[in-house]
Formats: sequence, C-alpha cells, structure tokens
Amino acid sequence: MISLFTTFAATSTIAMECDIGLGTGGALVSLSLILLLSSKELISSSVLHSPKVEKAMDLAIIPLLTVFVLNVAYMVMG
Repeated sequence: MISLFTTFAATSTIAMECDIGLGTGGALVSLSLILLLSSKELISSSVLHSPKVEKAMDLAIIPLLTVFVLNVAYMVMG
C-alpha cells in the first residue's frame, strides 16, 4: 500500500515538473491582445464610445495581458 502511494507521488511530481504545453498558444494570446488593444483605442476615439464598452474591453484585455506577461517571464527564465 505504501509503495503504491510512493509510486503515485513520484509520478505526480514528475508530471508537475514537466514543461510540456507551457508557452504554447503564446502567438494566439499576443495576436488577440494586439487586436483587442487596437480595437479599444479605435473605439475610445470614435463617436460610439461608452463606458460599458470600455469596461467590456478591459475585462477581455486584463486576463490576456496577465497570460502574456507570465508567458514572457517563463520564456525569459527558461
């Protein structure tokens, strides 16, 4: 019973340290962030500017910006 738990713990540790999949999708995040930031800038200078639209754009931009910064930090440190 103890050896089964030890094997499971060792396998979980190896799986957690494996960096497969990290950094993938960085181009998609970057492209989405560029499109959203440029759209926000265009909307803010147009006649159809409203606080609701600005808040909606912020809600879409903030998570993407967070992922972008973490992705860049991972690439620099790795």
